[in-house]
Amino acid sequence: MSHYNDRNEAEQRIRRSEPSLSVAQVRDYLLAHPDFLANDPELVAALAPARMEGHNVVDMQQFIIGKLQNQVRTLRDIQSDLIEASSLNSLAREQVHQAALALLDARDFEHLIDFITSPDGLARMLGSRAAAICIETTNGVSAIGVRSVRVLEPGGVARMMGGTVPYRLVANVRGSRGLYNHLADEVQSEALVRLEFSRVSPPGLLALGGFEPEQFHPEQAADLLEFLGRVVERCVRRWLELPPDL
Repeated sequence: MSHYNDRNEAEQRIRRSEPSLSVAQVRDYLLAHPDFLANDPELVAALAPARMEGHNVVDMQQFIIGKLQNQVRTLRDIQSDLIEASSLNSLAREQVHQAALALLDARDFEHLIDFITSPDGLARMLGSRAAAICIETTNGVSAIGVRSVRVLEPGGVARMMGGTVPYRLVANVRGSRGLYNHLADEVQSEALVRLEFSRVSPPGLLALGGFEPEQFHPEQAADLLEFLGRVVERCVRRWLELPPDL
């Protein structure tokens, strides 16, 4: 008898120690996690009754179906955005590759600089409004150099790029007349790429001015622009017979 009582008392203690949830607690949890049922269709199928017709009847199955349909539409929108972004990246890659070939095809240094700085040259090929090429000087005076090469004061490249970074992409800017001349008012964003022509020459800068306020922006990938900058460096180095930047 004593053994039976001990067992019964133990079972009661176990029951008392088991956690219990009230209806209010379950309700509060579901309100705090509205997607709990939507993300567990098997649970919904087990809990929700077959669809019933009539007033004041909550059709849980239709609610879940609607949630799932919204999720599918969201995923389709994301897929469409990814496809569009991929197409734009392919177009940009093709534009940069065509521009690189045109730079390499320059007949001489004058032709190279004319292609880079002309609105109908590099800028048009890349879908931008203007382009400029700059190089620092050692006499402390910035100006328009020979053959439309912009001349910057010592340290001018780092000043314009905000440091010794390889590139800078800026949205919503007012174009600089020192870079883009009479086209400055039409420039609303810009990409700046640092140029290292040679170990014996000062640094330079390739500037591209965009039509749209966010044609260039900080979150944008810059690998293609950096590639274009490396091509410009090599072209300038070849025509001026500069030693490689080693």
